[in-house]
Amino acid sequence: MIISVASGKGGTGKTTVAVALARSINYCQFIDYDVEAPNASLFLKPDIKYIKKVTIRQPYFLTNTDKSFKRCADFCHYNAVASIGDEVVFFSELCHGCGGCILVGPEGAVREKDVEIGEISKGFCPPGINFLMGNLKPGNMRTPTVQNELEKNIEYDNHVIIDCPPGTSCSMVMSVKNSDFCILVTEPTPFGLNDLMISVDVLKNLKIPFGVIVNRFGIGNDEVLNYCKNNNIKIIAKIPNDLNIAKYYSKGLSLIDFDPIWKNKFNDIISEIEKEVLKK
Repeated sequence: MIISVASGKGGTGKTTVAVALARSINYCQFIDYDVEAPNASLFLKPDIKYIKKVTIRQPYFLTNTDKSFKRCADFCHYNAVASIGDEVVFFSELCHGCGGCILVGPEGAVREKDVEIGEISKGFCPPGINFLMGNLKPGNMRTPTVQNELEKNIEYDNHVIIDCPPGTSCSMVMSVKNSDFCILVTEPTPFGLNDLMISVDVLKNLKIPFGVIVNRFGIGNDEVLNYCKNNNIKIIAKIPNDLNIAKYYSKGLSLIDFDPIWKNKFNDIISEIEKEVLKK
């Protein structure tokens, strides 16, 4: 079973919940899909055993050959190539590595090379958490490519916890698309409600069942609770706005370390999710 943990905005406690779920199960696979800012390793502290570089093929152009690269520029839908006479300006950040330049460019004057865009790391957290993390190279925009490499390593016969990137863009959709169930983590504030509503719409369109965990419960107002009640959205748990939880978090510790009773609560949550998934 694959459980993803997502949020419409950053800073709601998504990683806090994902780590607590993994620490409660203890025998599972944990994947940090937030490749632009992975941080679950700070709390799970995995022993990293394997690192694989993620690369894409990008063109390079042999200029001063009296050949025009205008067809490459015309072909590129991402405007990664600009042609000026027999000179070419290449914007590597915009390139999607489609290989079109090789197909339409002047023969022999366009070649390809491997360019590193990030890496994936594999490790282990005792007693039985297989840890997987993606890390996008700073300044690069090829988030889906690194996430695709993570997807190739999903252990479908295991319990899988996915820590998603914040927001509702393509990177979030890539993270939740294989999920049997998604937990949306929110906070009881106007911003939390607004982004929760957008996240709910995304999951409904993807036909992925979901529930809500309200973090920092006690601040803000009741609008999130009322929205969930009025739309028949199940509130799975409420995590109190407790300064001591924040202190544990700042030390790289989890909810389970703060109060072991949360281990039982999250195991109950997982059992309820399993029952709901089996109904589908």
